[in-house]
Amino acid sequence: MPSVLTTDSFNCELGGKEPWPDDVKLYQPYETEQILLPDMANCLAVQAFLKMCQLDFTVQYKANAEDMSPSGRVPFIKCGACLVSDLEPITNFVASKGVSLTDHLDPAQRSDMRTYMSLVNTVLGNAENYITWVENETYSNVTKPRYGSVHPFPLNHILSFLKRQSVTKRLNALGWYRKSLDKVYEEVERACNALSERLGKERFFFGEKPCELDALVFGHIFTIITTPLPSNRFACIVRGYPNLIEHCKIIEHKFFNFYEKDNN
Repeated sequence: MPSVLTTDSFNCELGGKEPWPDDVKLYQPYETEQILLPDMANCLAVQAFLKMCQLDFTVQYKANAEDMSPSGRVPFIKCGACLVSDLEPITNFVASKGVSLTDHLDPAQRSDMRTYMSLVNTVLGNAENYITWVENETYSNVTKPRYGSVHPFPLNHILSFLKRQSVTKRLNALGWYRKSLDKVYEEVERACNALSERLGKERFFFGEKPCELDALVFGHIFTIITTPLPSNRFACIVRGYPNLIEHCKIIEHKFFNFYEKDNN
């Protein structure tokens, strides 16, 4: 059985001595008909990080990727004998192989980076889950049909109901479930303002080289502005910060070229 590495348990026996394999796979749900806003943001963040590190990988789309993941969350990678899920454990795993995007940062900058990453996860991540699973119009028209699309009736309804219960329970524990939708958007506005001020007129958050924060912000910003929802308020708030949009475009063009692929 592959080794399982999660946020709570990181112990890579391979260490930095073994090179990055050429057959690494990143597992995630199907993009066209299944994946939801929060998961797409996380998947894009991990893809961006690996591309920034110039590490080879192939994306494997699986209907049951969430169930396959050691943490129950997507994406996760299979690298040799290890399964690693979530951005932070994946960055730690990559660092164990001698690859890092933060070598140019001093301790104070690394601390700042972690603070802003926590902000993104706490605010944008929770807001995405709130809108996806709590807000009734989005849940009924987008979340439930997409989440259940890969399962037969009545399993599609049952699994959607159970997932909604699980997410709302977690949001309640974090103090987000009982927020009004307006309050959620206020939190998003404040987070985007803080990120925008930190980025300023720079290409990346910490100088001329991208780091984990750049990958994480890209994953969330790109997903928010490109995901169709019943209300466009979420995307409108984000689009109110031109430097965050430009930052997103820089990373998209440098590492993904989604639009060029679509036009070919």
